[in-house]
Amino acid sequence: MRIIVCTKRDLAGALVLNQLMPHLAGDQVMVLLSDKTRPAEKSSAELAEMKFLERDLPVDTVFPLVDLVGGGEASLATFDGIAARYGAAVKTITDINGEAGVQLVKDFAPDLMVSIRFSLIFKRHVFSLPPLGTWNIHPGALPHYAGLFAPFRAMLEGDDFIGCTLHKVDDGIDTGPIVGIGRLPIQPERSLLWHVMRAYAPGIELFVEMVEGLRRGCPPMPQVQDTSDREYVSMPAAEAFETFRRRGLRLYDPKEYMDVLKRFLPPGLAMPQLSAESQALGASCCSARA
Repeated sequence: MRIIVCTKRDLAGALVLNQLMPHLAGDQVMVLLSDKTRPAEKSSAELAEMKFLERDLPVDTVFPLVDLVGGGEASLATFDGIAARYGAAVKTITDINGEAGVQLVKDFAPDLMVSIRFSLIFKRHVFSLPPLGTWNIHPGALPHYAGLFAPFRAMLEGDDFIGCTLHKVDDGIDTGPIVGIGRLPIQPERSLLWHVMRAYAPGIELFVEMVEGLRRGCPPMPQVQDTSDREYVSMPAAEAFETFRRRGLRLYDPKEYMDVLKRFLPPGLAMPQLSAESQALGASCCSARA
């Protein structure tokens, strides 16, 4: 099968590929990476900090250093490592709907596409190209948690789990018919970033099951969403982050974060040890500086 995997050029996007690609080892895969930054990501210290932790530090600093020394034996692969490890073409794209983006998809001629944290919105002339459809894995239980920062919203509302929805892409945003919703139990003692890095896993499992069904000639039967409970939200405002902090929740924890980064390092290469001060700061403040 020919599959295009669309994800983001950030830490969670790399984790998504490391989980998904082993299941597509017998397929021809092209990976498209978006590098979109929304202006709102600079509107608060918390959003800027999340961008730094999710993109700037790992993608601009850690990954190039790993690629320089060679990370072939590391537990997790960088984007260059994904290309080498699985023989996949990995390309960064800024406009999926423009002439160049459309031609890229047409030239590859995918049977299906999947979008996971891609940030770019597909127009009909693109999402209708694959004969088996274009699918999205959304880190929130649809229809209620449509839009951005769904894991943050689920934690803020005191939910027991973060939903991860596999649905077909249509003309709306997070509106397509649903194949299924997986669940990641919320652990309040863990940080938001810890949950974000794991939120896509249940949806990836649903996608892999769907692909196996397609291989057997058993297409999915997605159900139309009941939009009466739909709540589309964009980036959180400062007040939401303040409420998050007052409830004892944290944006990130230094040890959790470093434990993930260390898995990209080849044997014999170590991350610097965290100081006790850094660990204490991350444990006590939802917006500790990295």
